[in-house]
Amino acid sequence: MTRIRSAAVGMAVAASALVACGGGGPARGDRGQSAPEWVACSTTMVVGDVASVAASPGRKGRISVTLDATQWLKPARGQRRVTLDVVDPGATDARRAVKAGQHLLIAVPGRDGVEPGVFRGEGLRLERDRIKKALHAADKVNCPSPWKS
Repeated sequence: MTRIRSAAVGMAVAASALVACGGGGPARGDRGQSAPEWVACSTTMVVGDVASVAASPGRKGRISVTLDATQWLKPARGQRRVTLDVVDPGATDARRAVKAGQHLLIAVPGRDGVEPGVFRGEGLRLERDRIKKALHAADKVNCPSPWKS
């Protein structure tokens, strides 16, 4: 039992170290994928200011987020104002609700029905840096089947 517990602790420490150093380990919002897989599996990754949020017409549990983009990550370029239809992260945790006026990074998964990654403040900076580092490698990675549409 002690050997199993020691192995589990060692694996957890190694995984934490890999993530902390930005070494392509799991990113925070990616459901266990490597950072390049997370980028490859996302359709849109954009930083901006939330102009408005509304319930998606006819789509329960989803919201329409209109964002004034300040930085496009994936794709590399996009419209100045974009509206994204995403699963509402605030439906399961009110602290994660997207609200007008917030400055955030939103990562829209390619798989329908999966919550987007939404990052604010220091989390935004950390995840933006992780995404930038992973962009080149993501071009060479296929999205693994559990996360495909």
